[in-house]
Amino acid sequence: MTKLGSISNNHLSITCKVCKSHRMLTVKPLIEKLGWETNLKDVVPNLRCSSCKVKRQVEFQIVFVGGSGEAMLEA
Repeated sequence: MTKLGSISNNHLSITCKVCKSHRMLTVKPLIEKLGWETNLKDVVPNLRCSSCKVKRQVEFQIVFVGGSGEAMLEA
């Protein structure tokens, strides 16, 4: 299980399965609202599309933000 605190410097790429709109969410505000120990699997199902307002119909990817050298150190 991925905790928000373990991906604090990353973004979530969110795509609505219904209308196909796409957003990038910064993880840090989620941590501030929900806490470091919150599991990602508990957050994503409750996300609502900002375009069509449908809930629980999103696909996501964790997107690393940083230089390629930093990415190699994290891998």
